[in-house]
Amino acid sequence: MNDVIVASLEQQDGAAARTLIRFHNGQVLVVSADAVALYRHDDAVDDPLGNGLLGHELLPPELACTAGEAPVAEQRAGYVRLQSGAVLFIRPDGVALYENADDALRNRDARWLISFTP
Repeated sequence: MNDVIVASLEQQDGAAARTLIRFHNGQVLVVSADAVALYRHDDAVDDPLGNGLLGHELLPPELACTAGEAPVAEQRAGYVRLQSGAVLFIRPDGVALYENADDALRNRDARWLISFTP
């Protein structure tokens, strides 16, 4: 993958489908049907104690994805479009959720921000 922000993207299928977006700095963004979480490193993703969790936010019900489907429909550099049409935008200060691509590209009306630093 030739991307300056994202090192790899892994879609995990099944009842609890999720997408793992690994950044070049080692942090991992996990996107599920109804939530997004940012971890310090890959080993922290499935840590039952939550060690390494930097931030977690729920997707509002109207922007949530269908359970059982891969939540990420498209990813290019810092732009991540979800199946619901919502957009995660990877900004210098963290990962922000927007209702749509137009709002994300104009940095208008972010619903929330998960900061890269706790």
